[in-house]
Amino acid sequence: MRYINITGSIMICLVIGSCGSEQSESTTKSQTDYSTPVTDTSEVYKRAKEVFYSLPSPLELSAILKKADGQFRKDLLHDPKKANIYQSTQNRAMALGVYGADLGYSTVYGEQGDAVKFLAASKRIGETIGIQEAFSAETIERANANLDNRDSMMAIMSEMYWLTNSQLKEENRDQIALMVIAGGWAEGLFIGCNVHDDSDSKTNVMNRMAEQKYASSQLQEMFNQLDDDYMINEVGEMFAPVFNFFSNLEIEEGEKSITKNNEDGSHIIGGANNIEMTPQKFQELKSIATELRTKIVQP
Repeated sequence: MRYINITGSIMICLVIGSCGSEQSESTTKSQTDYSTPVTDTSEVYKRAKEVFYSLPSPLELSAILKKADGQFRKDLLHDPKKANIYQSTQNRAMALGVYGADLGYSTVYGEQGDAVKFLAASKRIGETIGIQEAFSAETIERANANLDNRDSMMAIMSEMYWLTNSQLKEENRDQIALMVIAGGWAEGLFIGCNVHDDSDSKTNVMNRMAEQKYASSQLQEMFNQLDDDYMINEVGEMFAPVFNFFSNLEIEEGEKSITKNNEDGSHIIGGANNIEMTPQKFQELKSIATELRTKIVQP
């Protein structure tokens, strides 16, 4: 089996939209002996991070929701009570990504009561796939004590990221990392598509969803590079429709322009590319994203 060092991006869905932390990685030690060699590919690690950084952050989604109807869309989030229904490793890993995205979304929006429920759900699932360090009793206790302090909650979530990153990196479980990433990305698509106001054909939501063409391509490439793993192949089949949708979206090249800065004499080249996303295509994406998310959260 080929392994790719993408574990550094695991659980970014927990801290998406927050400021980068300057913490050093934890030196949590693995209790499992893995002898499979690892290929350290920093470029793939970079692409893995870009998948999540290209998603609408919880801050963006919050602003979009407020502009749309002013309501927190709790109805879009996965029921934290269902954390115990998943049996297979791939279902648990993807559900962890979903709950992580919901946790970050709730926290940034200020719904701390819901956030701690998603934290507890993440803990239950994380433990079933051998991720214990990030969900210690102490961490949960600290989160409960800081429900009304968004900054503290974000700091706790950032710490969870480092602990999870350290553990999976040492254990070489890159396929688990990729499935968590995929679950979180799919949840971002699902939320983004469903907060869009269908009466408005030109919104930030539609534009941000169109930009997922780039993230989709990066994620698909990571699936291809781990295609020797049967779990990755099974999950990849689930994601095939959304990968195909984005691959068929056309990119329109913007009209090139050159302007001169009179102050310093420099020239500015303009003309950004535009990804075509019509209301009809957006509805197609919404259907695909909703169907994918439904499959992910099924036991």
